[in-house]
Amino acid sequence: MKFLALGCLVALPVLAQFSADEQMRFCSYTNEMGEVFDYRMSAPQFPAPGQRYPLIVFLHGSGECGTDNKKQIKVGLPALLKSLMMLNQQAIILAPQCQQGNWWVHKLAMEADYKAAKKPTAAMEVTMMLCRNVLETQPVDPDRVYITGLSLGGFGAWDAIQRWPDFFAAAVPICGGGDLHQARQLKKLPVWVFHGDADKSVNVDCSRRMVEAIRKAGGRRYRYTEFPGVAHNSWDRAYADQEMITWLLNQRRKAKRPFWKFW
Repeated sequence: MKFLALGCLVALPVLAQFSADEQMRFCSYTNEMGEVFDYRMSAPQFPAPGQRYPLIVFLHGSGECGTDNKKQIKVGLPALLKSLMMLNQQAIILAPQCQQGNWWVHKLAMEADYKAAKKPTAAMEVTMMLCRNVLETQPVDPDRVYITGLSLGGFGAWDAIQRWPDFFAAAVPICGGGDLHQARQLKKLPVWVFHGDADKSVNVDCSRRMVEAIRKAGGRRYRYTEFPGVAHNSWDRAYADQEMITWLLNQRRKAKRPFWKFW
């Protein structure tokens, strides 16, 4: 799809004196049908010549759904930005917003017999179009595209990597769940899962089942952190974990080579 118009105020570097609202600038793009989609993005103001930056796609929770293009950066994302700043790491961060009734997923994977719909939701399709557009218009390293999400966004992160496992270099789903039948798609993808064992909104079994399914499928690149006594808000601790941030930014997608090249 060709985009006829793209408008985005370039974000300031991740510095301590700027809030998430200031760092995540208002952006929009218009597709060939004239539809306008708003989102928030942070990118280095003065990118080094020739340098490519990692792209982190952030999916918000259900409480941040809407059309204001503001609420999606209020929860979880500030902790992620703070960790990047403390580690002196720069990244391009994409934060779309979905609406009530048009979630990242058609249905939450709360039960073990959950099966994902054949097609993604409209919100997820738009998110992937935004990702591809950012890859074309920003200095992004295509082998360092990551996705993370919390609660509803955690379910969305699982859904995205199960549908497009070769697009992302790594994922950090927080208090979410996915389709156990698709776990084999993830056995080679680095995934670090977080959940609180006292979560009454999304049962911790949702994450436990996914991790176990990946293990049974032969996966060896997953990590799982379960916070004892922590309820639904496990994202602030997860995003404050500088070891996780460092791990995430070190992951790179392995480019597939033509079959005739053996070196």
